[in-house]
Amino acid sequence: MARQLFRYVALAGAALTIIVIGAAAIAQRSDGPPVQRPGVEGFRPEAFTPFEEDLLARASARGAVHENESPPPADNNARGLILDQGDAAIVNLSVWRRKYGVSLDGTGEVLIKNFTFTDRRSMDIYGSGLIMGGKKGTRGETWLSNAWIDLKGAGPNPDYKRANNEAITVERGNKPLNIRRAVLIGGEESGIDNKGDVRLDASFVASGHRPIRIWNGGSLVIANSTVLAYPDFAGFWFGGGEGIARLDYYNCKFGRIGDRPEQLTSRLPDWMVAKDEDDPVDVRITRLIRDPFDRGRNSFWIRTETPTPSGYLR
Repeated sequence: MARQLFRYVALAGAALTIIVIGAAAIAQRSDGPPVQRPGVEGFRPEAFTPFEEDLLARASARGAVHENESPPPADNNARGLILDQGDAAIVNLSVWRRKYGVSLDGTGEVLIKNFTFTDRRSMDIYGSGLIMGGKKGTRGETWLSNAWIDLKGAGPNPDYKRANNEAITVERGNKPLNIRRAVLIGGEESGIDNKGDVRLDASFVASGHRPIRIWNGGSLVIANSTVLAYPDFAGFWFGGGEGIARLDYYNCKFGRIGDRPEQLTSRLPDWMVAKDEDDPVDVRITRLIRDPFDRGRNSFWIRTETPTPSGYLR
């Protein structure tokens, strides 16, 4: 009996050791070999949160893990990473001088951690750091954590015959996109072009002549973030025809590029909201009085500092 008890204790101890070692390995994957990140200033990889460790473990068990990749520049409308099925974790990916960074179609649950995309290179007017549902909607939620997307465009360009690119593209038919701690800049059209459901926290958006676009049937919940418009342009565009386009915001800062920090406002000003006069879209904007996100230590929305890239505020 004593011998059997000793055997059970030894087996349990070995199992516990494996679990601990496995968790430690997962926690350190974000600190892997450095990847090249040309044109990125102010970005720092960050460690996994407990929620992200769980996502990574599930992707390792039943999907694919892409780590420490930095595909070189390429022409012919190249994409950095294309995924079209299953669960996945994308860790420490750097893409530059391509049309798209990450392309998701028909994927399951996807984590994108410590991601940078810079200097869009395209043979047409399109391109973005992340595009979802270009061919087929995603089947699971997407989690983007600690990202820096700078298309390095020539500035806002409202001529859709010449420019239609944005930091993030969300087409119709996708499961929700969750974004935590991102910088979205440098697009000629927008920062987020959203036809789906997006949740955004602790992020900085200053991109194009319509920094955030919300189409009919789409929604955006945004908290603890900064949205800046270029002079003579609005910050949020709503459109697409009949249907509801929804914006809920909490504890955000709004203003123009070139403002001083104290000039930013916590209430979304009327001048930042744009809608075509003949568009029947039903715009619904709500300033929330409570934080919409769970801030527990095991949540994706664990608190973090909102990044502010240099050169946008005085």
